[in-house]
Amino acid sequence: MNQPFNMTKKKVYIIEIIIAALLILAVSVTLLTLTSLPKEFDTSNNQAEIFPDYSNITVPINIAPLNFEIKQNGNKHIAVFSNSNYSFKVKSKKGHISIPARKWKKLISKNNPQNYSVDIYTKTDDKTWHKYPSIQNTISNDTIDSHIVFRHIDAGYILWGDMGIYQRNLENFKKTPVLLNKTTDNNCMNCHTFYKNDPSKMLIHLRGGPSGTLLFNNGEVSFINTKTDYTMSAGVYPSWHPNGNIVAFSVNLINQKFHTAGTEQINVYDRASDIITYNIDKNEVSTSPLLSTKSLENLPNWSPDGKYLYYISSDASSPQIKTEDVKYSLLRIAYNETSNTWGETDTLLRAADTGKSISFPEVSPDGKKLIFCMADHGYFTIHRTSSDLYIMDLETLEYKAIDIANSEYTESYHSWSSNSKWFLFVSKRVDGLYSNVFFSHIDENGNVSKPFLMPQKHSSFYKSSTLNYNRPTFIKEKVKARSYQLSQKAFKRVINTHFDEKVDIDALSGATQIKN
Repeated sequence: MNQPFNMTKKKVYIIEIIIAALLILAVSVTLLTLTSLPKEFDTSNNQAEIFPDYSNITVPINIAPLNFEIKQNGNKHIAVFSNSNYSFKVKSKKGHISIPARKWKKLISKNNPQNYSVDIYTKTDDKTWHKYPSIQNTISNDTIDSHIVFRHIDAGYILWGDMGIYQRNLENFKKTPVLLNKTTDNNCMNCHTFYKNDPSKMLIHLRGGPSGTLLFNNGEVSFINTKTDYTMSAGVYPSWHPNGNIVAFSVNLINQKFHTAGTEQINVYDRASDIITYNIDKNEVSTSPLLSTKSLENLPNWSPDGKYLYYISSDASSPQIKTEDVKYSLLRIAYNETSNTWGETDTLLRAADTGKSISFPEVSPDGKKLIFCMADHGYFTIHRTSSDLYIMDLETLEYKAIDIANSEYTESYHSWSSNSKWFLFVSKRVDGLYSNVFFSHIDENGNVSKPFLMPQKHSSFYKSSTLNYNRPTFIKEKVKARSYQLSQKAFKRVINTHFDEKVDIDALSGATQIKN
């Protein structure tokens, strides 16, 4: 009767020994890592220069390794990553620090403290080691959406030879094409838009030939022509209503000016613009006298409850007004989904009061905040060095510049993560020429963290990259639509939309009555 008990007791004892041995081994590995560091070194009062600048930042627990280059002169470099539970080091002769993925995930996992440090050692030609002050970073348990979708285009926004819509997995370094223009006769493609950060509903515009809007809706692909006899153009800048069946578009007569001198080589502006809605089930375009006026209505964005449509508008639609004088205000209009009716317009922020022009309003998914751009003029802020990011509290309507995210260069094209805890934007601060993606965390008190550059597999990536990241957008998972499926549909018969018979106002920017 005692033998089974003794055997069980013996097994437990053996297991305890194994666990103890594993713990000792883990501690030994950590000690080995630490004791193999330089024993003698000079200490510097100044933090080591690294690129990208991954210091004093907040990172999500599901971000890919933040590889970087140590810019200090030296022939040997060591970076030690540690928190109170775990430590590892990465060596490099030329200063390129490539962090092993498994060690990185262990460092920033939920089970570890909510911060980590990076200690940098550099050995110079005189064989002296130098140690720099620790870099301290915060780890947030707020996850970031796993993917972003963006357009790659050249620096001048002129050549279309190598254009495509791509997706990037932020949890690793995998980048794959969603649609390449070499499969659609090298036309222009833009304005990829998703329903609630969900890739199961997606829009992509194609301009040139073939021309139209690709609609990916729960596995089905359609090619839509949203231009009608009563709209000045096909739908341009879209926003999905939260019911998933209505899309608000601007319709625009867009012009471009190219300058041979000055800091801004391109000026994109509208001769006219209105706002329309497209009902997917009815294949019907509609508008309202409040959204199709002689003013320049543009850039619609739905609130997450669908009760308001935010947009920008400018009265400066006269051809006698210089484009440099056109400034946009921020407005919203109430919408009743049940009756499909519009309320009154409400001007939230006037250009006359700010002296600047507002662009790209985007409401957070929790409905509490709105991020927008302001620049000296116009709405196409990617070409405005004066463009900065601002945030508005939608309860109080108070707003302020996001100083920690702004620079002397262009900031534009922002997008919210689905949990409203992160936002991304593009900035040209790296070299003043190319737009690259940055991320910031925003806490429950509205505090914004220092932005960090999107991590890449090789720390030298940004030295050789010659393409802009254009209109990056968060999505919660990978796009399921196949590139071949999308491109082939673009060469099939386009589906023409019809204009709402119940509406007697067109979207030709004159509020023209189309019937008595």
